[in-house]
Amino acid sequence: MGEAAAMTWVISIATLFCCAAAAGAGNATGKSTINPLLVPNLQFPLWDQIRPEHVQPAVKQLIAQETASLELLEQDLTRALKAGNVTFDEVFRPFTQIRLRLDSVYGQFDHLSSVMDSDALRAAVKAIAPQRVAFELRLGQSKPIYDAVKYLNTTPAIADKFSPEERRLVEITLEDAEDSGVGLPPDKKKRFNELVDITQKLTLNYSNNVLDATKAWKLVIHNKTRLAGVEQTTLDVAADKAKEQGFKNATAENGPWVITPDYSTYAGIMGFAKDRQLREQVYTGYRQLASTGKTDNTPIIRQILTLRKELASLLGYPNYAVSAMRGKMANLTSATALLEEVIKASRPAAIREDQQLTAFARNATGDPNLKLLWWDIAFWSERQKEELYKVKQEELRQYLPLNNVMQGLFGLAKNLYGVNLELVKNKPSVWQKDVQVYAIKDGDTGQLIGYLYTDLFARPGQKEGGAWVQPFWDKAHYWRAASPAALTFTPVPAVAKPTKTNQTNQTVSVQWTPQLAQQTADWLAAAPKQIPLAMLVCNQDPPAGGRPSLMTLDQAETVFHEFGHALQHLLTKASQGLMTGMRNIEWDAVETPSQMQEKWVYDKKTFDSFARHWKTGQPVPESMFEKINATVKYRKGNAFTWQLVLATTDLILHSTYDPQGKVSPIEIQHEQYKKIMPYPPNPQDAQLNNFGHIFGGGYAAGYYSYMWADVMSTDMFEAFVEAGIDNSDVDHQLGRKFRDTFLASGGAVPAGTVFKEFRGRDPKIGPLLAYNGLT
Repeated sequence: MGEAAAMTWVISIATLFCCAAAAGAGNATGKSTINPLLVPNLQFPLWDQIRPEHVQPAVKQLIAQETASLELLEQDLTRALKAGNVTFDEVFRPFTQIRLRLDSVYGQFDHLSSVMDSDALRAAVKAIAPQRVAFELRLGQSKPIYDAVKYLNTTPAIADKFSPEERRLVEITLEDAEDSGVGLPPDKKKRFNELVDITQKLTLNYSNNVLDATKAWKLVIHNKTRLAGVEQTTLDVAADKAKEQGFKNATAENGPWVITPDYSTYAGIMGFAKDRQLREQVYTGYRQLASTGKTDNTPIIRQILTLRKELASLLGYPNYAVSAMRGKMANLTSATALLEEVIKASRPAAIREDQQLTAFARNATGDPNLKLLWWDIAFWSERQKEELYKVKQEELRQYLPLNNVMQGLFGLAKNLYGVNLELVKNKPSVWQKDVQVYAIKDGDTGQLIGYLYTDLFARPGQKEGGAWVQPFWDKAHYWRAASPAALTFTPVPAVAKPTKTNQTNQTVSVQWTPQLAQQTADWLAAAPKQIPLAMLVCNQDPPAGGRPSLMTLDQAETVFHEFGHALQHLLTKASQGLMTGMRNIEWDAVETPSQMQEKWVYDKKTFDSFARHWKTGQPVPESMFEKINATVKYRKGNAFTWQLVLATTDLILHSTYDPQGKVSPIEIQHEQYKKIMPYPPNPQDAQLNNFGHIFGGGYAAGYYSYMWADVMSTDMFEAFVEAGIDNSDVDHQLGRKFRDTFLASGGAVPAGTVFKEFRGRDPKIGPLLAYNGLT
C-alpha cells in the first residue's frame, strides 16, 4: 500500500501466493529455548531473537501441526456431511484457526525479509517456499471444506439464518476455493499447482533482484561543485552514507558524498541538482534498476505474465485480469472506463502544464530552443513552484520534523476517531533500534485496542523501498498455538538448525475420534480474542548533520496515508476472524481510508498542529501556509497521467497482451506513455523491471485500484468540507461515523455498501477531479 507492496494477503491461491501478513508469537522478556517463531500465545513477537536458522525448522513443524489440524477437520466434515448436520462454526472455527496461525508465523519472517534483508534470511525463506506453497494449495483445494461450505450455502434451513457477515464469508470462501483450483480435474490441478509454485519462485526472485540492484547501485561524488543546488538535508544524508561506506572523514561540507537509489535521495538530486549530467546519471540508474546483469528482471516479467495467463485459462477465465478482479468492486470494463474518463480530464491539463514548464525553463535560461528531457522535469518543476508560490522545499522542511508530524497525526486520530496513541515506555522486542511501539487506546474508555510499530528510516539494500503497513496479528478469536490434533502425533523438533532426521517430509496421520473432535471443539470455543498489531514502514531520511529527520510535504502525506491502513486493521469490529481488518475487503477499496487520511495534511488546523520549526518551535507563517495549500493542484495533470500509464499498462499486460509475442512488456508501457503523457518516453526507461506492485506484490491487474479508491476517498473527504471542516464538533462527529463504517467494517460489509452508509449515495468522480484542479 502506499508506495510499496508489502502489505498483501493470501486472498486465494489464484492471487499467486501473496503471503498473508499476520503474526507470530513471542514475549519481550527473556530468552526462550523454544524456536522464537513458535512461542505460543504471548503478547509480542520475539523480533530480536529471530534468526534465519529458525525459519526452516519452524515452518516444518508448523506445517506438520496444521496438517494434523486440517486432517482432523476434513474427517470431521466428511462425517458431518454424511449425517447431514454441518454447522457454520464446525467449518469456520477450525478453518479460521488454521489460517490465522499460519499467518501468525509466516508474517514474522515475511516482515523481516522486507525490512532486514540478508543473504541468510533470503536463503531460508527460499528454502521453505515449496513447502509453504504446497500446504497453501492443500488448504485452498480441500474438497471436504469446499463441500461443507457449499452445503451450508445451499441448505435453506441453515443459509436463511446467516448474518450478512456470515453469508458474505461463505460466498467469498467458495469463490476463493474455486480460484484455488478445487474443482479442477486431476491433470489440470497438477498443472495448476506446478504453475503456482513456479510463479511464487519467480516473484520472489523478482523482488530479490530489485533489492540487490538497489544495494549495488551507488554513486560516490568527491567534487562538491557537482552537487550545487542540492539541499542541505540531502547533503547531510549523503555524507552519512559515505561514512557507512568506509569514508570515515566524510562531512556534508567537504564530502565525499554517496548517492543511493532510495527515493528520498533520488528526489533530492532530481529536484535540486544543477548539474544536468548528474541528474541524467541518477535518473538513468534509478529507472533502470534490475534491468542488467545478474539482477535483470526482463525475462522474469515475461515468464510471470505467461504463467498468470495459463493459470487464468485453467480456471476458465479469458485472461488473468478477469480472474484477478473476481471479488473486487470493479470489473475489467468498469476499471478501464474509469481510467479513460480520468485520462480525458487529466491529459489536456498535463499538456498545458508541460508547455508552461518549458516556457518557464526557456525564459529562466535564456535559451529559446531548450528542450526539457526526462531528468529535467523535476528540476524545473521545483524552480517553477518556487517562483509561483515563493516556497522552497528546504525552507519548508525546517517546519516538518518527523516527530512533530507523527504527533500531529496522532492528534488527528484523537480528534477524528477518538483514539489515543501512547508510546510504550518499556519497549518490547524490536527488529531495529529505531523502531518505536505505540499502544492504541479508546479515548472514551481507555480500553487497549492494539499496538502500532513504526519503522520510519531508510536502510537501502536492507529494507525495501517505498512505504507500507503490514497488518499483523488479527483482532479475532484464535490461538497462536498448536491444536489438540497437532499434539496427537510426534512433532518435528523445533531445533535451531535442521538435522538429518528432520530434513525429510514427515507424514502426518490423525485418526478422528469423538473425544478428539470434542476436545478440539472446546479448545476452539475457548480461544481468546487477540490484540492486533500493525507495522507502519517508511523510508524517511534519518537524522543527520545534528538535525532531526526533516520531512517534505510528500513524505508527510505518505506517513498520513499509511496510518490510514493501520487504523483499518486495528479498529476493526468484524466478528469473523477471516473478515477482520483488511481481510476480504475488495482490493480496489483497500486504499480508500489511507487516501482520505492523507488529505488532512492540508487542513489548516491539522497542519498547524505539527508544522513547527525544529529549532525555534515557531509555526509556519500564515502567508506560507496559503502558498503551500495552493501547491496541492500543482502539475496534477502530469501526476495523474503518470499513474494512468502504470494502471493501463498493468491491465493490458494482464488481459490482451501476448507474453510470448514479439512486443515486449516495456514496449507496451512505452506505447501507453505516448498515448497518455504530454511528452514521449525515454527509450532506455525500464521501470517495469522494478515495479514491485504488480510483479512482486499484490497489485497485478489491480494498480487501477489507487484511482478507483481515490474517487471514494475524495468524495468522503468532501463530506467534511461540506459540513464545515473548520468546525471541530463536525469533524469529530463525521470522524466517528467514518470510524464506525470504513475503519470498523473490515471485509464484513461490501465496500460499496459501507460508502453509502457514510455518504448516503454512490461515489461520484467530480470531487476527485475538482480537488486536483482537473475540472
